[in-house]
Parts: sequence; structure tokens; C-alpha cells
Amino acid sequence: MAAAVCGRSGAGLAGLGDDELLRLMAAYEALGRAVSAQQVRFAGEVGVRSRTELGDEGLSRSQNFTTPVALVAKVTGASARACKARLELGRKLRGAVLLGGGEGPAPFPVVARALDDGVLGVEAATSIVGRCNELADRGCSADVVATAEETLVDQTIACRLSADETAKLAIRLREVLDPDGAEPRDEVLQLQRSLTIALAPDGMYRGTFALAPEQGGVWLSSIRALQSPRVAGPRFVDGDEYVIADGRTQAQKNADTITELIARAAGADDMPRINGAIATVNVHMTLDDLEKGHGVGWIDGIDQPVPASTVEQLRCNSPITATLFGDKGEVLYHGKTKRLFTAAQNRALAARDGGCVWPSCDRPPSFCETHHANEWVSDDHPPGRTDIDNGVLLCHFHHSHLHKSPWKLTMQEGTPHLIPPRWVDTEQKPIPTTRRRTIQRPAA
Repeated sequence: MAAAVCGRSGAGLAGLGDDELLRLMAAYEALGRAVSAQQVRFAGEVGVRSRTELGDEGLSRSQNFTTPVALVAKVTGASARACKARLELGRKLRGAVLLGGGEGPAPFPVVARALDDGVLGVEAATSIVGRCNELADRGCSADVVATAEETLVDQTIACRLSADETAKLAIRLREVLDPDGAEPRDEVLQLQRSLTIALAPDGMYRGTFALAPEQGGVWLSSIRALQSPRVAGPRFVDGDEYVIADGRTQAQKNADTITELIARAAGADDMPRINGAIATVNVHMTLDDLEKGHGVGWIDGIDQPVPASTVEQLRCNSPITATLFGDKGEVLYHGKTKRLFTAAQNRALAARDGGCVWPSCDRPPSFCETHHANEWVSDDHPPGRTDIDNGVLLCHFHHSHLHKSPWKLTMQEGTPHLIPPRWVDTEQKPIPTTRRRTIQRPAA
């Protein structure tokens, strides 16, 4: 039927010209809107015939279904979520059931007519009906509601608005017509705010959250600030170009950013203290595993282990208490946060390095963590020695990347150098981090 209406089957699209492709896509979309309108109409009628007051004589119960959603889903094969949306919109578009069993006037005739004509999509119709119902619930007159309905439908069709654009326009119009409604609506939203986090069977911590508008604004503005759109250009070292790509997805970047925000807030001066110390991560690991750089560590309160690379990263910068165990489980060493660089040392490193020293990274010092250039377990830097001539600033991403990748960072003549893996440079020539502000210039 679709091919007969639009004049072309879905096969052989590669042979279409651009104009023809777009024309056919629009034609099929118009057909889809008309079909969707009838899906909503049928679902709405099923809902009316299954209304609660009919009891077991209602359509859904008489067909041995507890709800009309289950009946529609079984008949159509659509998801319960989609069927519920159809039922709700169909019910709102249908006139009230009169005492004699007939149907009253349609509450939203303009939306219904545009739907049946195939010029208005179901998603846009849902937004318009929802906002108009809110105006009616707030006590706005029928004329005001009708004007809002007609305005939104006309603007959507005339300006060819997408469903998202219609939803935004509907909210703006609602606020113009009912400016006093913002306060009670916000009270409802505030009651719905939530955050849940739990350990999943796969070892990940998963959860859900719902934020009130101002909370969402704080989250989004903070994420955007830490994910600055400024992109530093490629850096050239001795004629060779080194560009280290950030392969994270946007969702991964968001998770890293929120973690960074919480970690930075936990270390703030005005954060609550426990026994005079800021929030502390307790990590347990055997001395043998720590020295060899393999095995796992265990964080207090977390059932899943972390790899040795993560423990090394935490020991560089995080306020942790590390408990080291021998082969028989005996405590060999219980170190405190004395291995962290002090605030004064971090200020000196910020003045010296100017931010993350990784090539092409533009993170400022306030976004960076302090890394021991030469590992603390090495012979020339035994445990307990944390000096600024062995410290270097790295942002959280590159700090984590360094501990888990084949790239190496060493200190040579007071300047940190990156040693690339062989697949980048077969000679593995050290790359000086030229962002540092205190590079010694050769004598004239």
C-alpha cells in the first residue's frame, strides 16, 4: 500500500537523486503520520470501551486482559510503552462519553483534524495536548486554551517545526498564557527529584536520577565548563606531529567529568572532615603485587576489585590510606596521606608547568592531578619521597591513560619527557613537554 501511495518501493534507494530521495522520504512520512493518527484513534476507542466502570463487560477484561494497554500490545505487537502513549493521546482527543452512550464534542478539534489529515505528527500532537491540558487544569478559559491549540498547530505546520521544536514552543506559550503557573509546577518537580546508585551484577555501579530544572542547569553548566570546546592544535616536536586522540564517548566523558567534580569538591577546604582528614579512600593490596605492578586492590565498602594501574594512579594524587599485606595476610605497612604533594608543592608545579603537560592538552592547573614522574617504587625514589623535581601535572584523563597505556613519562634534567610506544615511534625518542614555563635556554 505504501508503494502505491508514494509511487516507489523501498528498494533501490541508492539510485535516487537527492531531490527525489527527500521528496519520497517526506511522502512516506506523511503516510506514516496518517497511519499513526488512526493507531491513536483505534487505541483511544479501545480505552473508552475498556473503562473501569464497565467492569468485566469492558473490552479488555472481556478479552481476558487486565488492562487495555496489554490488549493493544497483544493485538498490535507494539511495546507496552508505545501502546500506553497511544491510549493516553486517543483518550484525550476523544469526546466524553455521554449518558446515552454517545460521544461528546472533541476537546481538541484542531489537533484531531491535523492528525487525520497527516500534517501533524503524533509526537507534536502529544506536546500540544499536554500543554493545553495544563492550561485548562490551571483554570484558563476555554477560549484561551482553544487559542493556544490553534496557535501551536498553525505554527508547527506553517513553519515545519520538528516535534522537539513544537514541544519547546508549547512550553514558551504556556508560560506566556499562565505566568503564575510556574511556581506550583516547580513544586511538583522538586518533589520528584531523586538519585539512586547500586552495585550491578557485572561490577558496575548503575543508577537513575531525576533533577529539577535548576539542578539540571548546575550539572550541565559544570559539565560544559570542564569539557571546554576549546581544542588545542597539534603540537610539533622535532618536526614530528604527535596527536593523542581522546577516544572516549560523550557518555564516558560525562561520567569522568562528574567524578572529577565530586573528587575536587571532596578536597575543598570547607568540606566536612573525619578525624581532621578530608574524605579518604582506603585501598588494600599486597606488597608483592604493589611492587610488581600486577594483581588487584580492594577499596573499603566496594565489593569489586580495582587493577594495579588504578591503585598506582590513586597513590599519585588521591587522599588514600594504603594498607599493604604480606603473603600470609599480615600488615606490613600502613601509610597515610604523607605521600601526597602538598598545596605549596602543587602551586609551584602549577607555576612551572602551566597545566597538563601532555601534548595537545590544554587543561589548566586547577583541572590537573599530580603524578610522580619516576615511580615511587623505583630505586632512586624510594617510598616516602615526594619532591617537586619529581612531580608533574596531568589532567585526570591523561593521568589515567598514562597508567594504563604503553606511553611512559620520565624526568630528564628537570624536564618531564614522554616516551611514545614503538607503534608511534620505532626509536621511542623522548618528547620534552614544552608547555613548561621554566625550560632552561641554552647559553648564547
